[in-house]
This record gives sequence, structure tokens and C-alpha cells, in this order.
Amino acid sequence: MSAAALYSMTGFGRGAAETRHVSVTVELRTVNGKALQLKLRLPSERMELEPKLESLLRKRLTRGSVQGQIRIQVAGAAAAEPDLEVLKRYRDSWKRSVKALGLPEASPTMAELLALPGAFQVKAESEAVTRAVAKACEQAMKEALEALMLSRSAEGVRMAKELQRLLKSLRSQVKQAIKREPKAKKEAAKRLQGRVAQALESLPETDAGSIDLARELAVLGERADIQEELARLDIHLERFEETMQGGGALGRELEFLLQEIHREVTTLGNKSADDALSQLVVSMKLVVQQLKEQLANVE
Repeated sequence: MSAAALYSMTGFGRGAAETRHVSVTVELRTVNGKALQLKLRLPSERMELEPKLESLLRKRLTRGSVQGQIRIQVAGAAAAEPDLEVLKRYRDSWKRSVKALGLPEASPTMAELLALPGAFQVKAESEAVTRAVAKACEQAMKEALEALMLSRSAEGVRMAKELQRLLKSLRSQVKQAIKREPKAKKEAAKRLQGRVAQALESLPETDAGSIDLARELAVLGERADIQEELARLDIHLERFEETMQGGGALGRELEFLLQEIHREVTTLGNKSADDALSQLVVSMKLVVQQLKEQLANVE
């Protein structure tokens, strides 16, 4: 089985791109999540780049919570200048409001005016610079994404090895249960014979009584037979291992198979009246829980 077939949902990647116009750095951090959640932090004046950058992420990622930090520095960017016309209108409006409210006459300070929306004007950016920023952001995002995938893959190798170890343990327990099953069934049959003999002694000689006994025997016999559960459990484990070898985003499929495995283990425990088998079922449930915890971080 390939140990590198899985991807973790936890990882980090960094990318950078620089031209004569712009310098961009991108940092991506991911943690586990039920679905794919993207949260990119871009400068407010560059929000139009968000759809394209998110599209790059969605092409490679299917699950997990992704946080991205995009830093952009434009070479020779013109400094913002106070917009004097806007400041004058703010000042005049301020004075009219003070007079209308009957407040003591006062003028706003320069700091108060500059803190108001639209107090600064920024020189329009050239199309060449805008295109350069967009191109650099895409390049840095692609580089960060590649680094992220390598990080998630490396963690996936470790997770795959742990999953293999747990599956090996679970398979061993299933084999022990299969080996124990004939003896457990024989002992169950012996107990059943004792109950039958006891029931026959007190059974009223009526057809209704015979029917009730037959029904009880059928139920007890069915509960004693666990071969079907063991067979299905073995099939689910084999399919789980085969699925792991497929690579790609396997988390949801593996979680579904683990639910089937858990269902069979639970049924096995409900049907078995054998102490040794019951102990094995407890051990199986513990391993299934450990598998569930590992799968919570598989993409």
C-alpha cells in the first residue's frame, strides 16, 4: 500500500513573486474542516483579485479550512494626498451642525478632518501596474499552493502509516473473532440445549406453547450466529485498504466505510454472548474510534 496516497488537511505554504512594478507574498495555512472554507486577506483596494485566487485554490483543494494572507507592495506608489475640497466641505458642514444644535462655536482639528472617509485622494494606478499586480498575485499563490500541497502530502504519509497500523490491529482482532466463533457457537448451542430442556419441563402441552418455544429457539439461534457480521466486517476492511491506495481526496469515502465497519462491530457486540468475543469487540471499538480521529484530518 502506498504510504503517500493520502493528503492531510493540515499544512502551510508560502509563495512570492517580484517584478519591477510589484512585490507579492502569499502565506496559506490550512486545518481540518467538513467542507472547503476559504478566507483570503487582501488589501481592500485589491478585492477584485479574490475570485481568481480562490479559483486556483478550489482546483487543488476539496476539504479543510484555508486562511490566506496576501501582502502587496507596489514600487513607487504615489502617496495619498489630502483632498482639500473634501476637507473644506467637511469643515463647513461641521460648523453648520454646531450652529444648528446651539453648541459652542468650534472648528474641527486637522487630525479630526483627516480621519473622516474620503479625506485623502490617491492617484489613479496605471493599467500596466494593475496587470502586474494581478499576475504577481497569481504566481505567488501558485507557488504557495504547491508548497502547501507538499506539506499536506508529507503529513499524509505519516497519517497513512498510522491508519495502516490501526487497520492491521483491527484485522488481527477480526481474525481472532473468526477463530473464536466456532467454539463460541458450540458453547451457545450447549446453553441453548439447557434452556430448551428446562423449558420443556414446564411447557404446557398446547400448540400455542410449542409455537412460542419454537419462536424463542429461532431468535436465540439467530443471535448465536455471527458469521455474517464477521464476513461483512472483513469485506469492509479490505475495501478500506483498497480505497486508501487510490490516492486523492479520500476522506469522505473512508469515513463512510468506517461507519459501515463501526455498524458491523456494534452488531457483533449486540449478538455475541461470549465473554472472549465481547472483549474483542471492546478492543475493536477502541481501534475504530482511533481510526475516526485520524480520518478527521484526511482530505
